[in-house]
Amino acid sequence: MHCGLLEEPDMDSTESWIERCLNESESKRYSSHTSLGNMSNDEHEEKENNRATKPHSTPATLEWLEENYEIAEGVCIPRSALYMHYLDFSEKHDTQPVNAASFGKIIRQQFPALTTRRLGTRGQSKYHYYGIAVKETSPYYDVMYSKKGAAWVNETGKKEVTKQTVAYSPRSKLGTLLPEFPNVKDLNLPASLPEERVSTFIMMYRTHCQRILDTVIRANFDEVQSFLLHFWQGMPPHMLPVLGSTTVVNIVGVCDSILYKAISGVLMPTVLQALPDSLTQVIRKFAKQLDEWLKIALHDLPENLRNIKFELSRRFSQILKRQTSLNHLCQASRTVINSADITFQMLEDWRNVDLNSITKQTLYTMEDSQEEHRQLIMHLYQEFDHLLEEQSPIEAYIEWLDSMVDRCVVKVAGKRPGSLKKVAQQFLLMWSCFGTRVIRDMTLHSAPSFGSFHLIHLMFDDYVLYLLESLHFQERANDLMRAMKGEGSTGEATAAEVPVGNKVTYVVQLRY
Repeated sequence: MHCGLLEEPDMDSTESWIERCLNESESKRYSSHTSLGNMSNDEHEEKENNRATKPHSTPATLEWLEENYEIAEGVCIPRSALYMHYLDFSEKHDTQPVNAASFGKIIRQQFPALTTRRLGTRGQSKYHYYGIAVKETSPYYDVMYSKKGAAWVNETGKKEVTKQTVAYSPRSKLGTLLPEFPNVKDLNLPASLPEERVSTFIMMYRTHCQRILDTVIRANFDEVQSFLLHFWQGMPPHMLPVLGSTTVVNIVGVCDSILYKAISGVLMPTVLQALPDSLTQVIRKFAKQLDEWLKIALHDLPENLRNIKFELSRRFSQILKRQTSLNHLCQASRTVINSADITFQMLEDWRNVDLNSITKQTLYTMEDSQEEHRQLIMHLYQEFDHLLEEQSPIEAYIEWLDSMVDRCVVKVAGKRPGSLKKVAQQFLLMWSCFGTRVIRDMTLHSAPSFGSFHLIHLMFDDYVLYLLESLHFQERANDLMRAMKGEGSTGEATAAEVPVGNKVTYVVQLRY
């Protein structure tokens, strides 16, 4: 989006407002590193020089490089990512950073054999440092940029990121850019809504969202409150009339879905990835506080805008809480599943349950139980039996649950448009009833592996519910997308719905 598209009378106030957002809360000393795509290295350097009180120190930088990086054949790190790591180091130590070119010379002092390569698809390629890796002890550790990642690539031909057990740090995602936001040219705007105003708002909102993402990556969650307050309460007067528009409200909904998806991706890439306890605690605290922050920031703004913001933020908060709980269950379950003795006993107890009786009781709870449902239960029983018999890793169980939901819900609902909610509810009822009856049977017969099964049952239930909630919110995001483009009839009623009590999750995928 170019500033040249904006109306001349709005230019000064809009630009001053953006500048104020970018430089808000100077005294709090949070990072000014916005996305690399929106700010040049020289601009980064200039902003940092205005804040830092200590001069640049090459020896300190060389020592930092030695502590965090190592020579590794076959490993590539994007130059922009490494420079962002350096900017973060400079900010922490209150020192003036050098520009990217000078930093490159310092790197080669520490690693003389380092080379540069341009990698990526045509039109999307980036310069990488080749032959350097992030140490596992570094706060910037990312398995993709490590020796371990290179070893997995050599063995399997692809990066098996989900297999890492090293505690994850969001700082490894420094420099992450938000996906593209909606383009005003693709929208069917009502005649009463000036295209220039909408274009201006999207540009401002993307800047705001990128700032939030950058701050979350640095785990400075408390500073999100300042961003929210400055953005919404500092909105230029000439922009206020468009905020209540149904189109703009739906745009905000789509953009928030993109932002929350990106935040979740950098905080918890997978539910199987080990998280430090400190990170888990601050994520849960952030999820709890976000709603209160928005209530203050959105005070006196249009009701339909507040409603859509509250709806999506509460869903997102619920996602974070569920993901942290699920992550804890997955780590505990991994210990059980990795034990050959425990899985052998579980297999024996599994084969001793009264499957015929449990199946009949399960089918009795269903509205229209059919022979195909009985066959489905038997088939799922055999698949789980096979996983236990093969002493499969936890990743295999997660893949099985993904496949099960795809077969039993997604593909079934795909044959009957508009039936996803009903199909998901029916499957969840069957799944929950069957699992509860299995645990009951093991309790009555004092199965030796009852405790292990109970833990696995909790993890399975949470993960299945997580997947179904994801599908539910996928539909909600699609509704907003269609409404934003003027293809649906969601309108004001959609934007005003606030299912606060629902357990929901977030967008699996967004398409434009």
